[in-house]
Amino acid sequence: MNKKKMRSALGLAILVGSLFTVSAMSALGQPGNSDKVIIGETAVVAGSELSTWARVNGAGEVTWVGLTIPLSLVENMPPEGAIAVLNYPPVVKATTYFDHAEIHSEPEGHPTNPAYADANRYGVAHFDFHFYGIPVSQVVTIPFGFFFEEVAADRLPKFYAQPEAISIPQMGRHDAPTSEFIATDHWLATMLAGFLPDASYMHFLEPMVTRELLLRRNSFIMQVPRPATLGRATRYPAECIVLYDKDTDAYQFVFVGFRPIE
Repeated sequence: MNKKKMRSALGLAILVGSLFTVSAMSALGQPGNSDKVIIGETAVVAGSELSTWARVNGAGEVTWVGLTIPLSLVENMPPEGAIAVLNYPPVVKATTYFDHAEIHSEPEGHPTNPAYADANRYGVAHFDFHFYGIPVSQVVTIPFGFFFEEVAADRLPKFYAQPEAISIPQMGRHDAPTSEFIATDHWLATMLAGFLPDASYMHFLEPMVTRELLLRRNSFIMQVPRPATLGRATRYPAECIVLYDKDTDAYQFVFVGFRPIE
């Protein structure tokens, strides 16, 4: 990550005051003198540099987990499919929910759950940002198939339906908010969750965001679904702040508000 992008990551809190709610500002906090940004992995896709990173405070605690997406990637949307897999720094993997990020480009959209009121809700150009809580070596073993096991009540996030029965290979079963089933509004973004085929563990968070919304160059907040029981002792975020930084013409996807979960 170049110095300009690193300065942007460190300066997120400076921009926050004019952009976000009091709760979001509190979650982000102000960087201290001993805070540092640690870079994970970077990749160049369609001429745009994508990066994973984290903010770590003076006590060695991860306070932000981020992903940088230049707007040029949105403007020059790659063909359909997975376009990047980027690991997070070791301290993120060891102390938080996150292991790596995988970005999918969907220029023609993709199929929508047939139980939805709007049968083509996700049939518009968008990106699927998968933030995985398990390593790539486990993701690649996830099979295709139909699995009808239900998620235990304490492991299903509030206001989320049971996951779809179909397991997408190297991905798993998708789980949407119950509100998505009846929604007929103009779709812009949704936070999905993912479960392993046997419904035992929520192994990814997935902000799905339309190209239309990203091209507006606006910042927004997505709430992170939180189960009562995750099935693993770690630190888990409360919000995903999607911050557009005009200085770098890039988006920062920043997970904040980390609290213990088991």
